[in-house]
Amino acid sequence: MEQLNSGGSILELWDIQQGWIPFLDAFLTEATEYKLRHKGDYLDVRIQDIPLPFYQQQGCYYTAFITPFQFGELKVYINGGNYETYIYPDGRKMTVEQFTLMLVEILEEANCCFQLSGLETQVSASGRNRDISWTQWCYIEQSFFQLKQLFPKIEKQPFRHLEKFSMTMKREKVKQSEHLTLQWLDKSGHGDVIPSNVQNVKILETSNLYENQVLKQQLHELYRLLRQYERLAFEGAAGKAAKYKGVVERWLNSPFLTEITENKGPYSITQKFRKHPVYRLWYLWFDNLYKHNREGIGFDYPISLKDTFQLYEMWCYMKIVKILRESGFVLNTSGLFKTTKDGIFLNLAENKVSQIHLTGGLSIYYQRTYQYDSKDFHTYTQRMIPDIVIEGKKDFIIFDPKYRVPNNLGTALGEMHKYRDGIINRDTGKRAVRVVFILTPTKDEQLEGLRYFREDFQQTYGLGAIQVLPGFEDEYLKGKILKSIKSLRG
Repeated sequence: MEQLNSGGSILELWDIQQGWIPFLDAFLTEATEYKLRHKGDYLDVRIQDIPLPFYQQQGCYYTAFITPFQFGELKVYINGGNYETYIYPDGRKMTVEQFTLMLVEILEEANCCFQLSGLETQVSASGRNRDISWTQWCYIEQSFFQLKQLFPKIEKQPFRHLEKFSMTMKREKVKQSEHLTLQWLDKSGHGDVIPSNVQNVKILETSNLYENQVLKQQLHELYRLLRQYERLAFEGAAGKAAKYKGVVERWLNSPFLTEITENKGPYSITQKFRKHPVYRLWYLWFDNLYKHNREGIGFDYPISLKDTFQLYEMWCYMKIVKILRESGFVLNTSGLFKTTKDGIFLNLAENKVSQIHLTGGLSIYYQRTYQYDSKDFHTYTQRMIPDIVIEGKKDFIIFDPKYRVPNNLGTALGEMHKYRDGIINRDTGKRAVRVVFILTPTKDEQLEGLRYFREDFQQTYGLGAIQVLPGFEDEYLKGKILKSIKSLRG
């Protein structure tokens, strides 16, 4: 991260534990409100190119801003200087590992659905034999900032040890008589006469240890990997890869690494890698980098990502599709994909309906639109676009992912009333929605006392919440889906 200049050093953030601290030193989490303070006359602060309005009080300027509903790099402009900081995932919702797991599972299920799509266009869909993959690039893009934080810490305090070197030096510089010196004098036949230059041992500190040699090897491998991403036809990825490559090149040319011999061939995790807090995180970063090779999908078959909540919506949809596919309900998945001259793309985007045909005349939709002139089901107020719908001939079930913390679930359920009560079957004139389920990454310890998750609440009111969290069992969700299929067929 670029250091603050004199103009930016007086922009501070209020931390409940530390008080006022430099803004760029703060640990920011997504969807969180922060209070800022600025001392000085000249004031121009922009977050993601959006100016912040300040008010003056007691000789200082104050404002509050809310971090985006996503994690990743945050661009900050302060009085003529451009800086970068980082927004971390809200620990109450999801971790970086769970974000990566969602991405991998979306693309894995897309691979399986591709076999049922009926598309005949040839496409590299597996990606398992390729050097680079979309999942790997997303991992680099989401976590490179972590590497940028780790390297300065290692550079400042790397592993070192003392080594003894045999060398000739002037006798007055000999501080301690070593056994080697006495041996040399005796062997040379000097006896009691000590020459002006003698052979002695000098102890020097060196950083040329195995762990640092592996670190240099890993950076060279990452540099070569980024060069491949830089040559891609995808402009967004290529541009960022060039930027990351420049950072890695600067590290490789640092005084710290120029004196280190690069490790060649395979390397292993040592006790120092296991126990040192910074080196351990460094090793894990590269370990996770190459795990994506076995699960990746090639760049002929990408998925566009914007915000964490959008990824969660897509992941929930593909999770439900997987349950339906493994239960034998899926007939054709061609609606998941879009064919262009450049290849086949997973066609999940906001406000773009995606349909999968199921057995028994049912369908599952992503971003299905209902409005006053819809054919089978219509609304009598505003247009409505529920995220996930399993639709039958007379009625349907809604699953609406909400990437929110527990305190907001009541508000989210209140929004579900418009779906449950406002969508009508055009033939019968009755409500078309049987039940609405909110899907949320709420953790176990947060479920206590929340009635929305109870079965009796859901049966009584026709709406409720279901816990759906990456890395956890989804048997309860599966039971709800299969029960929904049965009710729609009946």
